[in-house]
Amino acid sequence: MIKSVKDEQEYVKIKRELEIFLELLDGNKEFRAGMESSLFSTKQKRELIDAIHKKVSFSKKTYNFLLAMLEKNRLIILDLIIQFLEELWFKRNGVEKLRVFSAVELDEQLEKKLIKNFEKSFEKKIIIEKEVDESLIAGIKIQRGSIFYDFSISGNLKKLRDEMASEIDIEAVPEKEP
Repeated sequence: MIKSVKDEQEYVKIKRELEIFLELLDGNKEFRAGMESSLFSTKQKRELIDAIHKKVSFSKKTYNFLLAMLEKNRLIILDLIIQFLEELWFKRNGVEKLRVFSAVELDEQLEKKLIKNFEKSFEKKIIIEKEVDESLIAGIKIQRGSIFYDFSISGNLKKLRDEMASEIDIEAVPEKEP
């Protein structure tokens, strides 16, 4: 599927259309159960996808993709496939997605500065996903895949404590008796 997508505009459109279909599935338990199980025949499922397509006007690629998912009985994992499509799209286009956790909502100027610095550091186009983490007092944490970078006050204090503990032989310092 990703190989057939010509540009970012088309990718965004297809992804949004798949998300709309997923929202329809999530919005009606009976519909989802029917589409993901053998309650409906393949013909009935195709008729439902056709009816939705006529009402929503999915692009041809989205429509054909949904039909292929139906034929291979993969609608049950559509949410995972949408996430995987994003990863493939980013990889194909040399884009890296980072999650940035901050104590408060990042303003546009700071967001642009972060992206510019990340792009320089990682030598890739960067997209950030922002999330407010109220447990942070100040600073930010960055998630890059499974790696976390902690630039928060608590993270800096932990680094300082660890450095101090490694410089002092903790076993050599006698404990005070009560």
